[in-house]
Amino acid sequence: MREIASGVSTWATFTDISLHGCYVEAMSTFRIGAKVGLTMEVNGFRLESNAEVRVVYPNLGMGICFTSMSEADRELLRELLRSLSRPSVILGARPAVNSLLVSEPDRPAPVANPAAALHAVMNFFDQRHILSREEFLRILRKSQSPAT
Repeated sequence: MREIASGVSTWATFTDISLHGCYVEAMSTFRIGAKVGLTMEVNGFRLESNAEVRVVYPNLGMGICFTSMSEADRELLRELLRSLSRPSVILGARPAVNSLLVSEPDRPAPVANPAAALHAVMNFFDQRHILSREEFLRILRKSQSPAT
């Protein structure tokens, strides 16, 4: 990792990587807004990106947002993420689901009242920031029951 303005370079551990950025564990951090050049080497993948520091936790690390990356490196990032995580629609994988094998708690409820479902999800996000699939299905089922 190299700060573009000063040329100061450092080694760091990248964690929580996504298509849009990552967290960098580093004792020595750059300032918020610093433009950095990154070279990441993980599991045989090597890719480069320009990025910006978005959040800093002194003596711990930084949240980094990728700002520009070549198409070849973007595809390498997608491949890296596919190799590290479960299949996801975001990464282009669409696992086949046999509805006969899906357990009842995981089966989406029929949506007879979309307004009630939307209202229930909006209420959820008034208090929280992350919604798991299981919690979404629970909220959806509850919003469609006659008692609500």
